[in-house]
Amino acid sequence: MIGTQDLRSEHVGVGWMLRIMDAMAGSANRGKQLDADDLAQVIDFLRVFVDKCHHTKEEELLFPAIRAANITSAEETILLLLEDHVRGRETLARIAATSQRLARGDRSANAELADAMTTYVELLRAHIRREEDECFDVADRGLPLAVQEALAEGYERIERDVVGGGVHEGFHALLDRLGDAYRV
Repeated sequence: MIGTQDLRSEHVGVGWMLRIMDAMAGSANRGKQLDADDLAQVIDFLRVFVDKCHHTKEEELLFPAIRAANITSAEETILLLLEDHVRGRETLARIAATSQRLARGDRSANAELADAMTTYVELLRAHIRREEDECFDVADRGLPLAVQEALAEGYERIERDVVGGGVHEGFHALLDRLGDAYRV
């Protein structure tokens, strides 16, 4: 569990953001203009917390550790998860491009934004289930304790050196604020 505890904990925050995005997509589908600052902060959260932090931990540390331990039963799942990461980045680019159109006053982009957000939410929810059920459990059972401890240290290094100190705390405050604003 040590090797995936941090990642599982991050899934809680990601799940909260996905609920916020659901509410935002619903508002956009009803024709409501979303706040440009809120959209920019959601995009920043997805780029930094989800991709730069969480996915980096998996791609640079966890997945290579599973492969190095020759846990072949997880290989197909790892390939699917990596494909999800690519699709998530592509969908995030759609969200960002559409939100820029909205910021320029193109109200016709509302439906496209809602669709992109919904696509991202559905992708990430399925991705998280796959990670926790088919990858993390296998890693917890198959990786030696010393490897799991090294993973935990590596995760801390990524947060400190790649993401930056205090960023997680700032994102938790963002989740609180957006959760209140969108009644999630």
